[in-house]
Amino acid sequence: MAIALERSAVGARRAKRHRVWQRVGHVMTYLGLFAALVFFLGPFFWIVTTSLKGNEDFFAFPPVWIPAEPSLKHYVALFTRSSGARYFMNSLVLSTLSMISALVVSLPTAYSIARWRFGGGLLSIFLLVLRMLPAIALIIPIYIVYKLLGITNNYLALIVIYTVLYIPFAVWLLVGFLRDFPVEIEEAAMIDGCSRLRALVQVVVPIIAPGMAVVALFAFIATWNEFLFAIVLTGIETKTMMVLVTSFTSGGTDMFYGEASASVVLGVLPAFAVAFMLQRYLVKGLALGGTKG
Repeated sequence: MAIALERSAVGARRAKRHRVWQRVGHVMTYLGLFAALVFFLGPFFWIVTTSLKGNEDFFAFPPVWIPAEPSLKHYVALFTRSSGARYFMNSLVLSTLSMISALVVSLPTAYSIARWRFGGGLLSIFLLVLRMLPAIALIIPIYIVYKLLGITNNYLALIVIYTVLYIPFAVWLLVGFLRDFPVEIEEAAMIDGCSRLRALVQVVVPIIAPGMAVVALFAFIATWNEFLFAIVLTGIETKTMMVLVTSFTSGGTDMFYGEASASVVLGVLPAFAVAFMLQRYLVKGLALGGTKG
C-alpha cells in the first residue's frame, strides 16, 4: 500500500513538472514570436508613422513614436512634387501586364511539358537553371541589345524582359499543378465534344485556379520589387516606384524624410494588397503543387 502511494505521489510530481515545463515552453514560444514580430514589423511601423509626421518630429527627443496630429502632406508632396503618381502607375501597369503575359505564355508551355513530356526532362531542368541566373549577369548584354534596337525607356520592352525572366519559375510551378490534375477529367471533356484547347480553358484552368493565383502573386511581387532592370532600362517616363524610393537616399542632410517614407509605404502596400486578395488561394495552391513531383 505504501509503495503504491509513493508511486502515485512520484507520478503526480512528474505530471506537475511536465505541466510546468509545458507552460514555460508555451511562454517562451510566444515571447520568441513576439520578438520576431517586433524585429520584422518594427521598421515598417516606424516608416509608416514617419510618413505621417511633421518635419519637426523627425529629430525630436524623446522620439515621437505616434504623431499627435497625423498628416498626409508628405503623400501629397510625393504625388505633386516628386512625380510619385507617374512612378506608381508605371509600376502598376508593368507589374499587371507582366503578370498576365507570364501566365499566358507559361500555361501552354507547362501544359505541353506535363501532358506530352515536351523536351523530356532536360527542358524542365534548363528552365530552372535559367531562373538561377543572376540578373547582374544579364543586364549588360540586354542593355546593349536594347540600346542598339532603340527600345530603352519603353513599356513593351520592359514587359518582354520581365515576362522572359519570370517564365521559367512560372512554368516550373505550373507543371506541378498540371501533373496533379486528373487526366480522366480532361479526357471526359474531350469525349463530350470539347477540343483540347477548350478543355484546357474551360475545365483545367478553373480547377487549377489556386495554383495560377500563386503564380500570378509571385509574378506581380517579383516585377513590382525588381530594381536592377528598372533603373538601367528605363527613362524618366517609365521609371518605377523602386527607382523613386532609392532616389531619396542620395539627398544627404537635405533628404526629404517624409516623402521618402511615403514612397516606401506606397512601394510596399500594393504587394500586400495583392497577397491579401489572393490569400484564399495561396495556401491551397501551394499545397496543390507540392503534393507530387
